[in-house]
Amino acid sequence: MPVVQQANDRNGILVMTVLFTIIIIAVVVLRFYARHITRAGYGADDWTALAALLFTLGLNGIFLGATIEGAITGHSPVVDGWPVTIPLEITAQKYKYAFQTTEKWVFGLIKISILLLWKRLFGSSKRFRVLCWVMIGITIAWTLAFFFTTVFQCGTRWSMNWAPIGIFLTQCIESLDVLTVFAATDIISDLIIICMPVPLIWRLHLPTKKKVALNSVFLVGFFTIGAGIARTYMYLVTSYDKESNPDFIADFTLCILWSEIEANVAMMVCCLPTLSPVVGKFASSLRTTPLGRWFPLTPTEKHSHEMSEDLELSVASKLRRKQPSRLSSDKQMLWEEGQGTITTAGYSNTNELPRNNRTILARTDISTTFEARDSDSL
Repeated sequence: MPVVQQANDRNGILVMTVLFTIIIIAVVVLRFYARHITRAGYGADDWTALAALLFTLGLNGIFLGATIEGAITGHSPVVDGWPVTIPLEITAQKYKYAFQTTEKWVFGLIKISILLLWKRLFGSSKRFRVLCWVMIGITIAWTLAFFFTTVFQCGTRWSMNWAPIGIFLTQCIESLDVLTVFAATDIISDLIIICMPVPLIWRLHLPTKKKVALNSVFLVGFFTIGAGIARTYMYLVTSYDKESNPDFIADFTLCILWSEIEANVAMMVCCLPTLSPVVGKFASSLRTTPLGRWFPLTPTEKHSHEMSEDLELSVASKLRRKQPSRLSSDKQMLWEEGQGTITTAGYSNTNELPRNNRTILARTDISTTFEARDSDSL
């Protein structure tokens, strides 16, 4: 069986966690800014992403605390192929319990936020909306089931959750099997959620290049799946092959490290599909500066601008159905002629649509009457 390579660079891990924290805060702020500049309104997906951010920040705080106290990158003395209990092992067990209970909410909320975003963008399909709600229900059940299983893994004997690893494994539920099932179902659900909009995109009447560009935004979520696979591998190797990997604290470091990476990458992936308006606005602003005139738009920037329009199309269509155009009464033009054909025209003063400062909506109503008219009255 393989012996996993240990992670010993404490300073590097601290820097990584701080950078992750800054990045995830930035992407969520930019997500809300993108909603503001497109005037699309804040939705349930945005508020769920904000809740996921708060739990992820809590997760990062737990990870930082464990690293500062030495539980992350620490080591257990090994005698006769089994780790010797030291105070640092108890500390590691406490942080593991806090981390594993918090991560269930992080992963669950991120999945729900992405599903709500899919429903918002592609909600014109009733079948797709139903699929989104089914997946949301499954995700909620999945989150609650693993959260309460982790909280009560030792029943109400709370101190057993941070007992020495030998006592914990014999007195509590089969936590290794629970973690394995959790990691495997996490990967499977991520794969389903990420691939859900792909068939809809390929059915759009768009050039193939644009379809590929749109899919690339969603499929960036495979980075999250990659981190999940790495975490699952660490679970399997370190948990079921103790003879080759007897250092409990070092194994704890690897498993928690990959969970931390997966959670923060998932938080970024959750917000990336919403940031194209910000990229387009930044590119447009750059073109207006003297320096910007020397830099042509790259294909990525062009695709970002095009994707912004495409992703908001279904939202705009939904709003148009809910907000019928209102023709202003003072901008109407009327003429009467012949048998009384009356035509009215005007502009829409609806201001709820995305990008309304760049969109003109018009409606013309034509009605025909057959009333006889006195020629003297004309």
